[in-house]
Amino acid sequence: FTSYVYKHMGYRLDRTSRGQINNGRRVARNELKPGDLVFFNGRAGRGGIGHVGIVTEADNGSGTFTFIHAACSTGVRTSNSTESYYRSRYVSACRVIE
Repeated sequence: FTSYVYKHMGYRLDRTSRGQINNGRRVARNELKPGDLVFFNGRAGRGGIGHVGIVTEADNGSGTFTFIHAACSTGVRTSNSTESYYRSRYVSACRVIE
């Protein structure tokens, strides 16, 4: 999903979420802005990046954010970093568009 969206904006991202974390400059959670990529551990517990989304809103004071992503079971959807599933799996973020 993320590589599809960025391609339509003229940017090329790696095909996998593990590769996409290296496609931009790392940013702290309290520096997020719309368009940044956010990365999460997968549910299999193997460690490493397993999911990625695009920030749509960020509250840098609290470090919370809303993001759009493609979920296997529900398709493209919007979620919040405060949801327990994502809160416990957040890994990092990067900025592709400066």
